[in-house]
Amino acid sequence: MATRKLFSIHLSSDLLFALAEIRKVVERVLRLFTDDEEVVSDMVSIFDEAVSNAMRHAYPKGETGPVKVELLIRERGEDRRFILRVYDEGDMPEGMEGDLSGYKVDVIKRIEQGKVGGLGLHFISNLSDGVFWRKLKKGKYLQVEKRF
Repeated sequence: MATRKLFSIHLSSDLLFALAEIRKVVERVLRLFTDDEEVVSDMVSIFDEAVSNAMRHAYPKGETGPVKVELLIRERGEDRRFILRVYDEGDMPEGMEGDLSGYKVDVIKRIEQGKVGGLGLHFISNLSDGVFWRKLKKGKYLQVEKRF
């Protein structure tokens, strides 16, 4: 089993405006390993959602903190996966379980209730082949895996 780090960046949570440029770099790196447009599109969407969620929600309103992003590739025989990890020093989301692979939200119900937001993890779960949280001594990370 070989896992390699392809990309890593440390950001401040108040640099949300920089995501468009970072997204271009992530997309270029992904294309070095696959020409599958669906996989690239899904991973770029997962990157956008996961990193913007960390930047917007990891820290109390008005506070900033570090957000670290890693893109890895893991190869085990025929099983090849991109792995995205997003680290922050915020608390675990209330009521969230560690394994989010089957995380589902009743989208219609949320819309009928007039609720906006809260669909990011649902979206990530639907696009990925595995997603989970890990608690750290200081903060947490979200890991998302996508086969290609």
